[in-house]
Amino acid sequence: MTEGEFIRFYKKRNKSKSHKEVKKKIDLFWDVLLKALDEEKKVVFKYWGVFEEKEVKSRKVLVPIWKEARYTEPKKVIKFRAGKRLVEIANGDADE
Repeated sequence: MTEGEFIRFYKKRNKSKSHKEVKKKIDLFWDVLLKALDEEKKVVFKYWGVFEEKEVKSRKVLVPIWKEARYTEPKKVIKFRAGKRLVEIANGDADE
């Protein structure tokens, strides 16, 4: 599902008229989540999953055109681990 599809889904589900208002609400959620990750490095949504900020080490990259191997820069990425309840919902096992 793309961002546009999600916005249309959210808009239809909540019977909202304004596309901008829906996008603003979704952006606000992501802003708050990213700010919380900066402070705590881990955000847990009970039964849904965990957002974590992890460090990715540099790694060796070989491209046949290059004469020598190069290394990527270490960076921080955000990982999401789905919780038990979210997995059940995605698989259709949960009672609605």
